[in-house]
Parts: sequence; C-alpha cells; structure tokens
Amino acid sequence: MNRNLWLALGTAVLFGLATGVYEYVFPLFLKSRGITYTAMGGIFAVAGAAMVLVRIYMGGLSDRWGRKQLFGWALVCCGLGTAAPPLLAGLLAQSAMKIVRDIAALTRETLFPIVLYEEQRGAFLNFIGKFRGVEYLVQAGGTLLAGTIIAVLGTGAGYPFALYVAGGVLAVAATVWALQFTERQRAPAAQVITLRELFDFDLHHNLRIVLIAGVIFSFGVAISHNFYLPIFFMDRFAISDIWNARLMSLHRVTIALPLLLVGNLPIKNLRAWYCWGFVIEGVTMAACAVVPHFRLSAGIFLLHDLVGAGIWVPIQAMIIQHYSRDDRRGIEVGKVLAWTSTGAIAGPLAAGFLLHLGDVYPSLAKISTTFPFFFSGLVMIAGVIPLLWLKLEQPASALVEAAR
Repeated sequence: MNRNLWLALGTAVLFGLATGVYEYVFPLFLKSRGITYTAMGGIFAVAGAAMVLVRIYMGGLSDRWGRKQLFGWALVCCGLGTAAPPLLAGLLAQSAMKIVRDIAALTRETLFPIVLYEEQRGAFLNFIGKFRGVEYLVQAGGTLLAGTIIAVLGTGAGYPFALYVAGGVLAVAATVWALQFTERQRAPAAQVITLRELFDFDLHHNLRIVLIAGVIFSFGVAISHNFYLPIFFMDRFAISDIWNARLMSLHRVTIALPLLLVGNLPIKNLRAWYCWGFVIEGVTMAACAVVPHFRLSAGIFLLHDLVGAGIWVPIQAMIIQHYSRDDRRGIEVGKVLAWTSTGAIAGPLAAGFLLHLGDVYPSLAKISTTFPFFFSGLVMIAGVIPLLWLKLEQPASALVEAAR
C-alpha cells in the first residue's frame, strides 16, 4: 500500500475509536439529562434532515477543491461535535451540535470510499471491505472503552469524560491527515454547484435503483439503529451497563468480520448477494425483538450484520463507485448516499412514536419496547424490492477488472 492508503487506514482506526465511544455514550448522556425518547427522536431526525443537501454539496465541492481539505475539515468538525455536548445545556443546543457532528461524519463517510477507489481501483472491493472491517473492530473497542470509563467514573463524570476523549482522538486524526496526505493530481470539475444540481437525478440507472432501495432500507435501519439501540436491551432485559457495552461491542465485531473477508469470497452474482443481505438482516432484526430471553435475543441480534450488512455494504459501495462518472464522482457518490439517507430522517421519529404507544395505551406497555426492532426488520425486508430491477451487465469479477 502507498502512504495515502496507510493514512486512510490510520484515520479509519482513530475515527472508529471515537465513533464507538460517541454512538454508545451520547444517547445515554441525553437520557441522563432527562431528555425523553420522543425528544431524542426529534434530535436525531433534525440532524438527519440537515445533512442531506449538505452531503451532496460537500461531495461536489470535493470535485472542485480536492479530497484533502474537506476530509480534514470533516474530522475537525466531527471532533468538535463529539466533545461539545457536555458543555451545552438545552435541547436546541444539543440538536445544533448533533447536526454539526453528523454532517461532518457523513462528509467523511462520502469521501472515504472515493479516496480508496482513486488510490486502488482494481482491488477496491477488497480494500473497502478490509478497511471498513478494521474500522468497525476498533469501534467495538471504543464501545468497550466507553463502558469501562463509565464503570470506573460513574455516569455523572463518565459520560462527559468519554466524549472528551473521543473528541481528542478525532483532533489527532485531523492533524495527522493534514500533515501527511498527498492530494492526487486531477482535473478539477468545471461546473459550479447550483441548487438545481443538488436536485438533478441525472444518474446511471443502477445508481437510481440503489438510491430508491437505500431510502427504504435506511428508514428501516433508522427505526432501530438510533438513540434506542444502546438502550433497548437495558430497557427490556434490565442488563447492566458493562454487559450492555459488551453486547454493543460485539455488534461492531459482527460487521467487521465479514467485511474483512468479503474480498476473498467467491462472489459471482452481486445482485443476489445484495438482495439476500437485505432480507437476512431484516429477518434477524425482527426476530430478535419477539424472543423473550436475553441470550437468545442477543444472539439473533448479532447475526443481522454478520450475515447481512457485512456482505452487502461493500457490494453497494462497489456498485456506486463503478457506475459514477470519473469527472463527477464526488457529487454523484454524495448524491446517492445523501438521498439514500433521507430514509433515516423519519426512523428516529418512528421509534419515538412506537415507544410512546406504551405510555398512551397501557395494554401495550410490556411490548412497546420491542416495536422499534420488530418494525425495523419488516421495513428492511421491503427494501429488497427495488433491487430486483438492478441491471449489472457484468459479473462481479468483470466489474473489478473494469475498474482497473
């Protein structure tokens, strides 16, 4: 690997560590501040809505300015948004900082595969799988680190300290990136990014299909993978903080393992693997919600990425990169990923509504805690329907060869 690839891997490790801490601690921190589930849903939904057009714009801006500058600023702003919540009071301030953090994180998320593809086209599936796998493994370590900090310092001091640590890690990542990354020579995009361009869907047919399926699937994911994810098992089975942290860490490990191996799998039919990944992930999410025993429920829950997202995520990334035009790669990748994420806007709101049903209707109180996970799985399964219209003209091996 060249220096840029090593640097991308290094920043992925640091970003993964910070993300593992933040995504576990932040919902628990909000709950400790007395913020309700409905209000949490609003915070996460507003952040999701704010990032859509900005994410497209940032992708297009990278076509004009290059990848280095925006990637670096994304790390800086993500660090700020991660460390600032303990210093802020009130729902509005927390929402604003959540918006800053999520826009920055998703700008980095947009640029990361672009950097890998431009550095190593021929082996992109292998590299994106392994780099994402390492990142998720480190996220697991970050979640364990957060759980340990909370166990040692208690919730009052542990939540703020963990967020400060995560913000500091991202500051280190931004500094290393700014000092070491070498921008590739490339012709800058000629067009000015207009408002019309943001809403223009002049994309390859397969990119439009990925976009439509992604909107449905991301809505399903966001019903469960939001503020409620690190709270569900504590609410339903009354497990301890440290056991909850261990489970959330295993959640990251289960997506990392298949990602590390996907480049070596004999994938011949990309569409079939893509479709089955959606279905299996949805079935396991719905099933874990209805199982009444902790160990069995947790075991089924851990399968949803092991045999789902760990396979389809790099396949989706490969399809998006392959069918994006070279001179518009940033804006087209950003556009697909941004509009895909619109499904996630309503997910946290839906979770808050489903949980609130238990308060409104006492007869549902015992089962309402399962609703976000159960309905999440059903919507994920529905996301496979548009994928049946994918037209991949070449087998997987030919796609890889064509990228060289």
